[in-house]
Amino acid sequence: MGMNEPKIIDLSHTLSSDMLVYPGTERPVFQWLGRANSEGFNLTRFTMLTHTGTHIDAPKHFLDDVICIDEIPLNKLFGKACIFRNNKKLKGQEISLEEIIASGFQLEENQIFIMETGIEKYAETKQYNEIFPYPSKEVIEWLISKKIKAYMTDATTVDPVGTKDSLNHHLLLGADIPIVENLKNLYLIPKDKEFFISALPIKLKGRDGAPCRAVALIDFE
Repeated sequence: MGMNEPKIIDLSHTLSSDMLVYPGTERPVFQWLGRANSEGFNLTRFTMLTHTGTHIDAPKHFLDDVICIDEIPLNKLFGKACIFRNNKKLKGQEISLEEIIASGFQLEENQIFIMETGIEKYAETKQYNEIFPYPSKEVIEWLISKKIKAYMTDATTVDPVGTKDSLNHHLLLGADIPIVENLKNLYLIPKDKEFFISALPIKLKGRDGAPCRAVALIDFE
C-alpha cells in the first residue's frame, strides 16, 4: 500500500530585501548577475545572516567546542511535535511552568516542542521584536528533562528582550537541543490532531546556524 499524501502547511517566512529583521542586524541583499533578456539566463546572488527569517540555532551559536549546524542529526528536526498555545495578551511576559501544566498540556519524551506565543499577528511591525512572551528557566529545564528533540517557536528569540546572559539559549543549546525561531502559520495546525514537523537547515560547514524551510505535515503516515 502506498503512503497517503499528507497536507503540508508552510511555516516559513519569505525572505526579501525589505523584511523585518532583528534589531541591529542586516537585511538580505539580492543582486541580479544575469538576466534572460541580456545574458540569456536569470541568476541571483544573495547575501544574508545565518539567523534571518525562519532559521535554526545550532549549539555553536552561543558555545564553542560543540556541534555546528551541519552536524545536527536531522532526526532532531523532523518528527512528531506538540504545540503549547499562549492565549494571553502579549506584553513580553514570562510563561511559567505552572501555566503550562495548568493548561493540561501533554508532552511525551523525544517529541519536538513548539511554543506558539501568538506574536505572528505583529509580523512586520516593531512590536514583533518587543512584546513576544518567553519561557521561564523552569520551563526550559522541564523541557530538557523531557528530552525534547528541538525547541521551536514563532518568536524571534527564546530569551526576553534586553537579556544580557541569553540564559534560555545557553540551557537549550548546552543540552544539544537545536532552536528554530520565527515560525509562522502555527494557527493553521489543527488542535488535538497529531502532526509532524520538518525544519531542515541549509548544510553550512562549521557554522552557527542556517535558514530553513519549515513545514507541518498533517495526516502523515
